[in-house]
Amino acid sequence: MDRFYKISSYLLLSLNILLLFLLLFEEKVSLPVWMSPIGRMHPLLLHLPIGFVVLMVILTFLKNEFESKSYEVFQKLLLTLTAISAAVVALMGFFLSREGGYDESLLQIHKYTGVLVSFVSYLAIAFYDKFTSINYSNWVLLAVIAITGHFGAGITHGENYLFESLQSKAEAKKFTEENTVYEAAIFPILEAKCVACHNDQKTKGQLNMSSIEKILRGGKNGSIWKIGDALNSHIIQRANLPLEHKEHMPPKGKPQLSAEEIALLIAWINEGADTKKVIKNYASNSETKKLVAKLISANSTTQTSKNYDFSAASAAKIEEVNTPFCSVFALANGSPALQADFFVSKKFDRKSLENLSKVREQLVVLNLSKMPLKDEDLSLINFPNLEKLNLNQTDITGKTLEQLKKCQNLESLALAGTKVSKESLEKVLDLPKLKEIFIWNTPINESTINELARRYSKVRFDKGGVDNPNEILKLNPPILVNEEFIIKANTPIVLKHTLRDVKIRYTLDGTNPDSTTNLVYSKPIMISSYTKLKAIATKDNWYSSKMIEYSFYKATYTPDSVYLLTPTNPKYAGKGAKTITDFKKGAIDNFQEPAWLGFRENEMVALFEFKTPKPLKDMTVSYLQKMDSYIMPPASVEVWAGNSKNDLKLVKKIQPTMPTKMELNANIGLNVALGGGNYKLVKLIVKPIAKLPSWHPGKGDKAWFFVDEVFFN
Repeated sequence: MDRFYKISSYLLLSLNILLLFLLLFEEKVSLPVWMSPIGRMHPLLLHLPIGFVVLMVILTFLKNEFESKSYEVFQKLLLTLTAISAAVVALMGFFLSREGGYDESLLQIHKYTGVLVSFVSYLAIAFYDKFTSINYSNWVLLAVIAITGHFGAGITHGENYLFESLQSKAEAKKFTEENTVYEAAIFPILEAKCVACHNDQKTKGQLNMSSIEKILRGGKNGSIWKIGDALNSHIIQRANLPLEHKEHMPPKGKPQLSAEEIALLIAWINEGADTKKVIKNYASNSETKKLVAKLISANSTTQTSKNYDFSAASAAKIEEVNTPFCSVFALANGSPALQADFFVSKKFDRKSLENLSKVREQLVVLNLSKMPLKDEDLSLINFPNLEKLNLNQTDITGKTLEQLKKCQNLESLALAGTKVSKESLEKVLDLPKLKEIFIWNTPINESTINELARRYSKVRFDKGGVDNPNEILKLNPPILVNEEFIIKANTPIVLKHTLRDVKIRYTLDGTNPDSTTNLVYSKPIMISSYTKLKAIATKDNWYSSKMIEYSFYKATYTPDSVYLLTPTNPKYAGKGAKTITDFKKGAIDNFQEPAWLGFRENEMVALFEFKTPKPLKDMTVSYLQKMDSYIMPPASVEVWAGNSKNDLKLVKKIQPTMPTKMELNANIGLNVALGGGNYKLVKLIVKPIAKLPSWHPGKGDKAWFFVDEVFFN
């Protein structure tokens, strides 16, 4: 041990001299880039000296439990380790401070107190024999470390962080339509997810987001939003980057923006990013207004949320029940209560509902609105703590509604747009905690509702609003009858609308339809190749509906064999070559599913073989565009064709038009004309973009190319 202490004394002397030098001449010190990762280890290792000091203090109370010699050995060893770790951590802290973005006054205090911890611990070990009997050094070190930690916490988490929890907190604000969108919804998002790293004490990237005036000044990358152009706004680009990307914001490990919060920021920026416009002044069909109302309602629910006595589900369990089309999440931070939302009716899977039994105790809110739920599926809704159930516009008739009696804590039940009858409804009205039920647009008439309301006075029956004859209403969009988007035979595209005398106007060339000049749907639509259908519903004295948009892929011929002549990226290998001819489309929000093949390092080269020559008019390459994940259109596409591998000739080469700004996620079909030649073999060569353009957040990096299907006609 003597050798260890001797080496330690030399090391400590050297480290403390270095610290003193850096402290005195820091303005003249320039550090190489490779030292930056060393500095970032400061938050990781700073707990070592704290732990050693706390252990030494504890040992002073247990001194009589040890032999005198053993106690001295433990104390001296711990003090030496404290001194070494304190010096190393202080050095790392100095390196980290050079990155900037911190409040200078707090940083200087923290820097000096951190070095003081190193000096005091070094002096304590140097003069150990003189102080060991009274253990002054342990208490002095504990005091200095506590002061240093207080100022360090202030830098990272805000001033007075250590004692903040002891102070009384102001009551959460309540917002109405008289408040601005910015103060009611936008700033609360920024405050919760951004201000921790961009405040008066810590200005990462020279950006301070603690007030609107400071936000509008921007940071080293300029303004954080671009009015009217959300996808090219810095804040949205950073939020949409992959979580692992070094420029993703908020950083990995920090609370992330939810999908709803990003959607609101995008809508607000696109609608003008007006920080002074009050909620009531937004149009009734404003996307911003709708999302603000939803967010405020959710926050209000969170603020008044009750305490639950059941235990929380494990993170692994929650991950098991989450699927691409069923989102399960906590009702509030720290709450064990869960909410499950199902979406995309065509992707509804009964097994996902069965799977929720893994969190049956924790499920409090269940949203199955617009899902193709049948009466027999109600037996799966067996959640003892369920409080809110949304079955609006499902296929239930009510004949098995008594199954919901298993949910004895049910408070709110939504059955609007279903075929429930009075008789079936009465089966659940005696649930002990039921407070409200939504039954507008059902076979139950108003007089029956009034009768039920008198008999069940504790339940509020919501029968919808009262029509205003002078109000101009907005039509619902047309309904697409087709369930498949790959047309293999002479299958027509069928549209309908639930109201009479509605005209459905559509386009097939990618342009947007209007209410006067475009084709009027009168009979099913036949297509011969890849087609993008856009349609709206129009009617006299009504506002036109929102536009619907669908892409249809025609597949006349199916290759007998397909070969990949270049490898995919190993992470995105799908099911091999057959992936692109199995007629299974990939989801645009989940490029990791096996329906996709991903290429980045290599170009895609695929060979398609038919046993007999086919008169090929065209082929369609179906690819993914997800720019925030670097998944882009191809740089070029070549098609070679012939009847043997030795006589393949270049039939077509296409260089798709490149986007000039960030665009929404999409599954796009690229049509390649083949001229109607008879071919047995077709070779497809697709080159990904070698360098992302300057307007992209990942400029200069390689782009990805993702393909799910290739069709022949």
